[in-house]
Amino acid sequence: MRPREHTRRGLASALNLCVVVLLLSGCVTAGSFESLRRDMNELKREVYAQRREVAAIKQGLGSLEGKTEKIANKETLTAIRSSQEMIYDQLTGLNRDIQLLQGKFDENSYAVEKALSEQETEVTALKTRVEEMAGELRQLEAKLQALEKRVDLVSKGKPPVKKAEKKKAAPVTEEGIYQNALKTLRGGKYKEARKEFEGFLRRYPESDLADNAQFWIAESYYKEGLYEDAILAYETLIRKYPKSDKVPGAMLKQAYSFLELGDKNTTRVILATLKERFPKSKEAELAEKKLRSLGKGPQKEKAR
Repeated sequence: MRPREHTRRGLASALNLCVVVLLLSGCVTAGSFESLRRDMNELKREVYAQRREVAAIKQGLGSLEGKTEKIANKETLTAIRSSQEMIYDQLTGLNRDIQLLQGKFDENSYAVEKALSEQETEVTALKTRVEEMAGELRQLEAKLQALEKRVDLVSKGKPPVKKAEKKKAAPVTEEGIYQNALKTLRGGKYKEARKEFEGFLRRYPESDLADNAQFWIAESYYKEGLYEDAILAYETLIRKYPKSDKVPGAMLKQAYSFLELGDKNTTRVILATLKERFPKSKEAELAEKKLRSLGKGPQKEKAR
């Protein structure tokens, strides 16, 4: 039974009991009884009306709370959407700025690289020309000295002694320049030989002897003890002339150079690669011996 219904029934029972008691006691007339009943009914209607008002107020409050919650949720969602849109706009703007900066960076990089390449080409051409002019100057100085000697002898009244004609200098050819540079290297003039081989490569970059010239440039560094420069020069040969018969020798000497620098791990890797790529070469046999010696303990082999 609900509390409200229980209350109504209790109230009605109490009223009826009062009425019966009054009637039995003879203190209330029939008219007074009817008047009292009307008052009780009016009181009941007022109570019911107040209860309906209270129920309506509670229902209104519940509805209002639901609406308030919906409005709050809607405002929150609106704020979130607005915030997301603002963030998206900022990210879009940042992406545009980054793309613009990247474009400018690429343009500047290209311009710088192009300028450096052009300058390098000009410098190379100038170096070649200077070397050619230096050679011509030496020839002119030799001729001038010979003429001065003759003039001196004539001024003293002595006829110039005819010497056996020297052999004509070999014409400046591709093979001649290469052989002269090789002769300079074998004479122990490593820097001079390196310059001559570099001049040869600038003058004859497509020569069949170009790979040999690059190898001897690397050798000149190795013989001077400039092992890091030697490693780079050997690497240039390996990459630029992969089919050259000088590649096994370059790999072997590159491994020796790393060993001289104390890097045994790289030495082992290069020697193992050499054996794998050129298993039947003489350099592969030397690589095998060196790997065995490295396995036994730190040993240093003389430069070959």
